[in-house]
Amino acid sequence: MKAAVFYHPDFADKGYITLMHRVKPGFNSLKDMIKNGQLYLIEPEINAESYQWLQATHSARLIEGVKASGMHEVALLSASGVIEAAVKLSQGELDFAFCFVGTAGHHAGHNYCWGFCYYNDVVMAVKKLQSIGTEKIMIIDVDPHSGDGTRDLIARNPNIIHINFFADEDYAYSDQVLNNYGILLDNADDKKFLAALDTMLLRKWDFEFLFVIFGHDSHCLDYGDFYLTTAAYQSLAKKIKIFADGRPVLFVLSGGSNPQVAIEAIPAVIKEFV
Repeated sequence: MKAAVFYHPDFADKGYITLMHRVKPGFNSLKDMIKNGQLYLIEPEINAESYQWLQATHSARLIEGVKASGMHEVALLSASGVIEAAVKLSQGELDFAFCFVGTAGHHAGHNYCWGFCYYNDVVMAVKKLQSIGTEKIMIIDVDPHSGDGTRDLIARNPNIIHINFFADEDYAYSDQVLNNYGILLDNADDKKFLAALDTMLLRKWDFEFLFVIFGHDSHCLDYGDFYLTTAAYQSLAKKIKIFADGRPVLFVLSGGSNPQVAIEAIPAVIKEFV
């Protein structure tokens, strides 16, 4: 298995204050795997394509607002890593990748953002993939806060399957025509979460590429409204690997602030793939 982790020091030094302190400890927990050759280390950079897919995804008004906030560079750098990882996976250079970020993305819609999110890194990567021929894409969001920005941007494209597990809204939803699924799991523990995941993964899905939006704020020691343990993340990764059945898988870090959780959760996921 050709696997890589995408990481830049700016994610820890210049990222959003709630998220940044977990980044370096999480990355350091992977150093043995990098040293042993189980993981390639790739440092993303902003380039012309970064701006192309930013402008194709978000309004000029939103971009100007993010620039005014001071988070533009690190948010775009985060998205650049996700775009690069997606391309390398789609072209067969990698089989699996995990992207660190300095800001999250799934609460960023076309003309709004909130909740530590500024640019929708996954949707920018989706647009890039579809431009080079990878049309059928699945996004599984296991951050316990609903990915409303992702839904805002891709909900009308039936070629993008969006499966969204959350605890922060008061309704579930299911649109089998447009492939939008919201699974409400208030106060989910390992058993409840994994049972809901199994229900969705057992269906027959047609996709070429799989994104997993991974927020360890779902951990019982972090700030979300799921109450999972590290064992649940191991099971998640194992189930996703079997489900993908050889198709490329890209995990993108989302919420989470507890460094000790990051130290346990991130390698727990990656080790199931490498």
